[in-house]
Amino acid sequence: MMKMTWQFILSGLLIIGGHYLLIAQDVSDPSARKILKDMKTHYSKAIPTAYTLRMTVAVPEQEPQITNGQLTQNGEQYQLDLGQQSWYCNGKTVWIHLKDQKEVQIHSASGTAGSESFLTPQSILNRFDNGDYIYAVGGTGVENKQAVKYIDFKPKDRNDEFIKLRLSVASKSPEVVKFEAFSRDGVRYSLDILTVKTPVKTTPAQFAFDPKAHPGIHIEDLRID
Repeated sequence: MMKMTWQFILSGLLIIGGHYLLIAQDVSDPSARKILKDMKTHYSKAIPTAYTLRMTVAVPEQEPQITNGQLTQNGEQYQLDLGQQSWYCNGKTVWIHLKDQKEVQIHSASGTAGSESFLTPQSILNRFDNGDYIYAVGGTGVENKQAVKYIDFKPKDRNDEFIKLRLSVASKSPEVVKFEAFSRDGVRYSLDILTVKTPVKTTPAQFAFDPKAHPGIHIEDLRID
């Protein structure tokens, strides 16, 4: 489940409401493309920002699993606390602290864990900009007390683990409000960005894992470069 959770944090969610709109299209909607372009411009600014997050995993016939988290980002550097995991990245190295296992895994920031298994608004947009999806504006609504525009995504690969994805974008600014995904096995994932604070003060030390603060922790270095 945890592996699938982090794949979601990269991939997004199945949206039934926009099904027919996307199925009928072979190319992406120009208006949706413009929204994504504006968002990439917005998030390319290296301004230190703090987010509060809520991740929900809904398995059919089970109570939803809800995890609250905090994300601080400064350019390519970030630090995330989300339940039993904490992520640290100083731009070159990624440390994944598995708290319940008393273990930290070390990856290169340019490898799988750093570039494809972690959620920032930028990583979501980069994922959608790789040509693997057809997308279109799917209407408007309200998410987290904000008016939003929905962008629905259909994977070109019929065997993709997610059937559909939806990105909720604030109507008044090019910012991510919510990210959702439905998997083929019926599990529904959602990630809500609840608050945004910018600018915030950061220090280089908060973006690197300090093993001295965790005596006895097992260190697994998975870097291959």
